[in-house]
Amino acid sequence: MKNLSFENLLRDAENLMLNENDSYLQSYNEFKNYFDNIDVIEKHNLIIGSHFVYGWMPTIIHLDINEIEKVLDYLNKAKSGSLLTENQLDIIKKCINNSIVGTSKLLHFINPEVYAIWDSRIFRYLTGKKSSYGIDKSKAYVNYLNALNEIQKHNEYQILHNKVQKNFKYEISSMRAIELLMFETDRQRNSNK
Repeated sequence: MKNLSFENLLRDAENLMLNENDSYLQSYNEFKNYFDNIDVIEKHNLIIGSHFVYGWMPTIIHLDINEIEKVLDYLNKAKSGSLLTENQLDIIKKCINNSIVGTSKLLHFINPEVYAIWDSRIFRYLTGKKSSYGIDKSKAYVNYLNALNEIQKHNEYQILHNKVQKNFKYEISSMRAIELLMFETDRQRNSNK
């Protein structure tokens, strides 16, 4: 490692410029604090930790916290069961890598009874389109949630839910059952493509 020397490191350190708003830097300490506050790492912690660390690879999320107060307010409304508007979703989306896919995942984990995960497999399952053009529109996500809510109202929905639920040792929400079914179906259909 011929470039690894104190002199090179010192020179590089002198030229180092960091942006305190860089989500990579902001998230690092949050991740560190998460583990600092755990006496014994258990499976639960490993799963969560692995996933947030994996979130750094291969693309590091960019958090735009300019409207953090609104974002937190909307996330807490979602947690309490409110269905967010397109405008509210757009504000959260702007904060989270400008991605409705990422926003949907966060919302799902905050309130899996109200919010379903929305991604390219679901989009392809629903549209038959290989291209994900249009997936990142909040309106498409709201339409998706409304459609899933309609599915849940079907008089035989519980039969569908039970068929999915039997694969799990824990309870899954209706939103999760429907979304997972679409996701896995698309994955099986397109596993060789």
